Amino acid sequence: MSPKKPAAPGATDPAAYTSPRDEDTNDGWVLVTAGVGRPPRPPPRRGNSPDDLVGRYLPARRALRWSELPPQIHDADVYGAHPAFLAKVHPPANGGDRLEWFFFVCRGRGLGGKRRAGRGAYRLVGEAKPVAAWYCHSFRYYEDAAEASASRETGWRMDEYGDRSDVSGAGAFDMVVCKVYPARGGVLHRRLVQHSTTPAEKRAVVPVKPQVLVQLYLASRSVGDPLRCRMHHATDVCADHPAVLTAVLPPANDRFEWFFVVRRPRTKHGDDAIIGFPRRAGPGQYVPATRYWCVKDGEGRNMGYLLVFLYREDDEATRRLSRAEKWWMEEYGFGPDFPYDDNDNDVEELVVFKVHLRMTRR
Repeated sequence: MSPKKPAAPGATDPAAYTSPRDEDTNDGWVLVTAGVGRPPRPPPRRGNSPDDLVGRYLPARRALRWSELPPQIHDADVYGAHPAFLAKVHPPANGGDRLEWFFFVCRGRGLGGKRRAGRGAYRLVGEAKPVAAWYCHSFRYYEDAAEASASRETGWRMDEYGDRSDVSGAGAFDMVVCKVYPARGGVLHRRLVQHSTTPAEKRAVVPVKPQVLVQLYLASRSVGDPLRCRMHHATDVCADHPAVLTAVLPPANDRFEWFFVVRRPRTKHGDDAIIGFPRRAGPGQYVPATRYWCVKDGEGRNMGYLLVFLYREDDEATRRLSRAEKWWMEEYGFGPDFPYDDNDNDVEELVVFKVHLRMTRR
C-alpha cells in the first residue's frame, strides 16, 4: 500500500468538512489524494403534478425553504439559454420515453406571448383550461434566422406554470415553474430517448454533468437577482474580514451563505494546485481546510475544481472568543472543458466564492 501524502499546512481531516451542496448530489466530484467512498443515496423523488409545482414548491422556493424542494427542479434562467444547453447540463426529472426538465424561473410580468431565450424565442401556442389555483401557458421554441419571418421551429416545447392568485401582483417580477421537454414522437425526442437509454457499459464515456458548477454558472449570469441564487460582484473576497464583507450584503438563502462572482485572467489548475495556499484577509487569513477537489467527465476532461478554506484570526484572544463559530470559504473554479455558452471566452475564467458562518462541533 502506498503511503498517504502529507496534508496541506493547516489543513484538517477532509471527512470533517462536507459542503451542504455536496450532500444533495453526487455529480463527479473527486477528492484528490483521498479514496472515493460509496456514492450517497439520492434523495427521494417527489411529485411533478401542477398542484405540486404551484401549490407546494413555488411557495417554498419563494420563501427559500430549501429542505422542502425536490431535487429534480433546478434553478435556471430558462429565458436566457437555448433549451438544448439546459438539457445538456441538467439531469431530467423523468427518464425513459418521457424526458422532462423542471426549473424555477424568475421572469418579468407582462411579457405577452413571446419569451426570448438564447438564440431564439418561445412563442405562445395555447393555455390550459383554467384551474382555481394555477395557470399553464404552452410554448414552442423557434431559432432565429437572418429574417424574422424565416425563424425555424424546433422540437423543443415549454410549459410555464404559475400561481393564478399572484397574477395581478404589484411586483415587477414573478417566479414560475417551467417544464422543458421535446415534442413527443419527433426526431429530437427519439434522439434524446436513445441517448438516455444507452447501456451502462457505454455510458462510461458520457460526460458527467457537474450540477454544483452548473447551478453556480447559470446563477452568475444574473448577479443581484433576489429571486434566484443571489450573487454579488466582487474584485477581491479577501480584502477584509468575512464578517465585514458580508455585513451590508443580503445572504443568498436561509442558510446564510454569501456568493461572490469574480472574473480573472485564466490560470491553470491541476496536480500542482492540490494544496491551497493560505490567503490574507483583514486581521486573519483563510487556511486550507481540505485538499483539492476536482471534477472530470467520463473522458477525463477538466470540468472544474473546489478549494475549501477556514478563516483563522491572527489575534489569539479573538480566536478563543470565536471558537463556537467559524467562517468558511469555498472557491469554485470552472475548467477549460466546462460547457460554457457562446458568451464566454478563453482569456478570462469565472470563479465563484461562497462565504458562510458555521457553528463548530463540541
